[in-house]
Amino acid sequence: MVATASLELGIDIGTVDLVCQIGSPRSIAVALQRVGRSGHWVGALPEGRFFSTTRDELVECAALVRAIRKGELDRLDIPESPLDILAQQIVAEVACDKYAEAELLELIRSAYPYRNLSEKEFDEVVDVLSEGIAMSRGRRGAYLHRDRVNRRLRARRGARLAAITSGGAIPDNAQYAVIAEPEGAKV
Repeated sequence: MVATASLELGIDIGTVDLVCQIGSPRSIAVALQRVGRSGHWVGALPEGRFFSTTRDELVECAALVRAIRKGELDRLDIPESPLDILAQQIVAEVACDKYAEAELLELIRSAYPYRNLSEKEFDEVVDVLSEGIAMSRGRRGAYLHRDRVNRRLRARRGARLAAITSGGAIPDNAQYAVIAEPEGAKV
């Protein structure tokens, strides 16, 4: 069988005796995922072979095999307070229920990446979500209603749909300007 990166998705593709990796998988986790697709029966062990196509890949594959044998894993860097993901999570949470701002901030800070989230950063994200973003054809992306007097949040129409359909960190539309610096030319 010849496969693409689909072997690392964790799907059960049936009985595989041996995984042959052409070229370096580039990370320990990817190598383990791919080789781990083999040996899915009682008493079997996953088995894989790495075939490098260049000298650089040979060195990389050797290092991967050594690390796997030692039981090492890739270093995992957890981003500190990613605000784009925070905005998605705020919209999703408020789309399900009304919130006092302090209660929502406390909930968000209970997640490890947001443990040090400042109230100022939280307020700025909520401002964007409640005021929207100025576009050439008006404001867009105002998913929340913000009661500034009582410091409460509730969803606007369309917030639930946005939360369900926009669950990634890659923008699904081209409603942003790309500017070449230092000239300031719009690309």
